[in-house]
Amino acid sequence: MKKLLLSFLISFSVNAQSFIPFDKQLHIGGTYIIASSVSAYTLRRTQNKRKSILIGIGAGMIVGLGKEIYDIKHGSPEMNDLLADLLGSALGAVVITIPIKRKRNP
Repeated sequence: MKKLLLSFLISFSVNAQSFIPFDKQLHIGGTYIIASSVSAYTLRRTQNKRKSILIGIGAGMIVGLGKEIYDIKHGSPEMNDLLADLLGSALGAVVITIPIKRKRNP
């Protein structure tokens, strides 16, 4: 069954499945990494889940907003880039704070 599933997954082209533009994927990925890193650090220091989520989202959005301000003079700013930044920041901050249940060795 595993071989069948693997051959099924390999047969699909990843590029053909892309419905999110590459630029937006970069925004989501970049802010995801920033927000998850900041959230993990804040959660470890404060043990406050809500605070770490808010600070992580804020950090991701500050970087995203800074990039769009830079784009005003040197590129082409887009509102959709900020929406992608918000999505990446929110996902990164929330996912990193989900607790992992560990199995105990008897």
